[in-house]
Amino acid sequence: MNTRDMTPAATHLRKGEILRLHNGRGQRIESVHGGLWITMDNDLRDIFIEPGSGFTVDRSGHTLISALDDSTFVVLEPSEPPHGRWTLDRLTGAGH
Repeated sequence: MNTRDMTPAATHLRKGEILRLHNGRGQRIESVHGGLWITMDNDLRDIFIEPGSGFTVDRSGHTLISALDDSTFVVLEPSEPPHGRWTLDRLTGAGH
C-alpha cells in the first residue's frame, strides 16, 4: 500500500502570502503551524485559524487563505467529494 497517497500534502506560506482555493466547498483547511485568515466570496465573516484547528469551507466560489505568520496547512477532502476538482493558486509570494 502506498501510504503517501493517504497523507495530504502540506502547503507552506510565508507571512503575508495569499492562496486562492477554487471550488473549495466541503474542503477542510487545517493549520499545522502558524495562523491563517480565511475569507470567502460573498461572505462577511473573517475566519481565523490557529495551529491545530481548522475550518470546513461552507460555500461555493473562491476562498482566500492568508498567512498571518509563516504557516503550514493542509486541505482535506470531504468523504463525499463535491462535483469538480479544487485547486490552489498562489496570489502573492517572494519576488511579487
